[in-house]
Amino acid sequence: MHDTTALLVELGAVILGLGLVGRFAGRIGLSPIPLYLLAGLAFGHGGLIPLDASEEFTMVGAEIGVILLLLLLGLEYSASELVTSLKTQYPSGAVDFVLNATPGAVAALILGWGPVGAVALAGVTWISSSGVIAKVMTDLGRLGNRETPVILGVLVMEDLAMAIYLPLLTAMLAGVSLAGGSLALVIALGAVGLVLYLALRHGRLISRAVSSDNPEMLLLVVLGLTVLVAGVAQQLQVSAAVGAFLVGIALSGEVAEGARKLLTPLRDLF
Repeated sequence: MHDTTALLVELGAVILGLGLVGRFAGRIGLSPIPLYLLAGLAFGHGGLIPLDASEEFTMVGAEIGVILLLLLLGLEYSASELVTSLKTQYPSGAVDFVLNATPGAVAALILGWGPVGAVALAGVTWISSSGVIAKVMTDLGRLGNRETPVILGVLVMEDLAMAIYLPLLTAMLAGVSLAGGSLALVIALGAVGLVLYLALRHGRLISRAVSSDNPEMLLLVVLGLTVLVAGVAQQLQVSAAVGAFLVGIALSGEVAEGARKLLTPLRDLF
């Protein structure tokens, strides 16, 4: 079978299957995410049925899906609301760190993995999946609940903490000198600070720059800007999801509302 033909067949079967799984989950009042995860284990690399032709496309599509999910989540809030949430929720973030990172670090030390292994496993048990949690809250209609800002505040703090954690862990694993690790950390923090500054001080200017009466142009500009910022953030050792979330924070008014309507179907697809 031709490569393109196999790609189309595999993608069509996967998308149709996910649609049927999602309908079944809706019938029983369950978020489809657990069933999607089980389907992911059954198909593709290491699963019962390999999907060789569409594996690379699926990996890229999954990254775009997370980016779109966090972008739309950011469109729900303003930059001032984000800063207020970070200022008021840092105790919750500290508790989250202590309760979730400590078990991983202790387990690694008990297993004899050493300090580097302890730092790595602490990050595994500490950091939550922003994409999965945001999807669950969206599916369950909980974005407007009183506790949602607290949850989002903790998630954003976790993702922003990755700007510190990932460069340090990378330096430890590679055996890089303190100066090299510090440089990577400064670059990552500078990137996050720059995006936050632009979102807070020049959010309206950014919104006017991407605004368009043509839905096609608005879709292309917002999507392109988001993917670009996410890619640059990833290159600078900052989570791509954080970059996409901050782009959503920077957009406001009619631009945010128009982008939300245009990008929601794409988010559901990816």
